[in-house]
Order: sequence, then structure tokens, then C-alpha cells
Amino acid sequence: MKNFITKSNFVRITKKFTPDIDSHNTDVYAKNIPFFSEVERKGILTIKQFLINSKDGFVKFVGSGFIEDTKSFVYEESRHAKYHTDCNCKGLNSTFRDIEIPVEIKYNEGSPLINYARVEEFRTWFKQTEISNLYYNDQQRFLNRLELKFKLKNPPKPIEIGNGDYQEMTNLSLGEVTNEIESILKSVDSFYNQSVKYKNVLVTYGFSTKTFLVTSKKFRDVAIKNNNTGYSDEEVRVVLTDFYNKVKKPLLNLLTSYWILKLNAVLDFNKTLLDQLEFEPCKLCIHEKPQYVDDIDIYDGDDLPF
Repeated sequence: MKNFITKSNFVRITKKFTPDIDSHNTDVYAKNIPFFSEVERKGILTIKQFLINSKDGFVKFVGSGFIEDTKSFVYEESRHAKYHTDCNCKGLNSTFRDIEIPVEIKYNEGSPLINYARVEEFRTWFKQTEISNLYYNDQQRFLNRLELKFKLKNPPKPIEIGNGDYQEMTNLSLGEVTNEIESILKSVDSFYNQSVKYKNVLVTYGFSTKTFLVTSKKFRDVAIKNNNTGYSDEEVRVVLTDFYNKVKKPLLNLLTSYWILKLNAVLDFNKTLLDQLEFEPCKLCIHEKPQYVDDIDIYDGDDLPF
């Protein structure tokens, strides 16, 4: 029997795989892509090596499908990733909605260490019916209560993450994926040249490789070091967000599909492997009552899934 997992869970699996990248596995694509960071390049090369090694039956993992609570969302909790027996399962294409924990709550000022007590205090406070109702229905009164309780003036951000793209990709052709990749690569120069600001930020000052400044919670709310562009941090982040959403993210997503199709057209994950990785069967697939969050694959990482 075939079992299916979401693309983000596939990326998560590869991150628990520590390959020795062989000397023939150095290209993320047939052409050089200069705007990828080293972390992004390594992510694609690891996926390639995973697929190469799995074809030979040799895959060594250093982690499991158990997902730790990252203390990043109000309703988040530790859980097991899910695998699905039905390729039409709603859990494969569901949307996760939650509220981000403000960085001022998650971290002590000037420290990279998580303030666990503060996170739980914020979660307990927010989950009160009165407070959550104010958040959704009366933002000004919510902000007044937030400032009184936590000395914060900006509301926590809602987040929505769609699963999309389970990892059996027989309905996509390698040619179609390649054409989409080429189309994006051909449009990059036009994207850079749409304004002087975009050209300066992305090319002249080399920020095209630094989209982590908007995708990583560790960096997106702090001052940008060595910002010599002549534009404010906010202006730089607007450009980077646009570049990430319209160019880099879809390209990374397509490259994941490209190597899956090129190296292993169908990933048939057997139950034994998924059990070893501590995945659990989706309750929706076996017609049990779904649990909030448990049956939805979410990801919170400094380098976002593609």
C-alpha cells in the first residue's frame, strides 16, 4: 500500500538525514543560480542526496517525525507528523491557522534563548475567551489589554500555512516543471530592473541571497546589519519579501519537484519506514474524529519549507 506525506514533511525528513554529499552532487540545477544562499543550496543538495541514497536502499536518519513545540504559535504543541493512506485526504491540503508568539515574548531581550515561562504565560492569557474574542473583534481594546499585561503595543500576527503538494507527483511531468523553472529564471533580470531601488537592494548590495532577513523570526524583527543601501530596513524588507514570494520560494519549490521527478518519479514511502520515523497515521484517513493541529502539518523554521 502506498502512503502519502505532505511536501513540507518530505523536506522535514530530508533535514533529519545527514548525507555525505558526493563529488558529483554539486549542482542545484543545470544552470547556476547565484541568488541562493549557502543554506538554500545545501537544502536542495540534501534532497538530491536523499533521493540518490534511497534508490540504493541506504538512508540514515538522525531524527524522527516527532515534531517538537517550537514555542512559536499560541496553539502549537508537540506532535507526531502524519502519513496518509488516501491521496484525496483533506489533511493533505488543509490550512493551518494560528497566532504567532511575539518575539518580545519568546526571547529575552538581547538573548537567543527561549523564555519558556513567558511563552506559556502568553498562551494561557491569549486562550482566555474574553481575550481571544477581543483579538478577533475589537483590536483596539485587545491592544490596550496587551500593553497593560505585557507592555507590548503591536498585536501578534495571524499566520496561515497551506499544506499543498503531497509527495506522489505522477500528475506532473519533468518537462512541465523544467519549463516553469526556466520561465522564472528568464524573468529574474526583469524583476531586478523594475526600479532603481530593486536593482540596488538585490544586485548592487547583494541582498538577493539574504531573504532570511524576512523569512527567519530571528532576523526579521531586528535591525539589518550593514544596510548601506540608502534605504530603510523596512524598505529593504519589502523588496526582499517581494523577491522571496515571487521568485525564490516558487523556484525552491519547483526544484524540489524537479529532483523528485528526475531521480525518483514516485516516492512510495512504505509504512515501515514511516513508523521508524515516528510518523502516525492520519485520523482523517481512517475516519476518526480529527484533532485540531494534530492532523495538520505545520512548519516553523528559520529557513522556510519550499
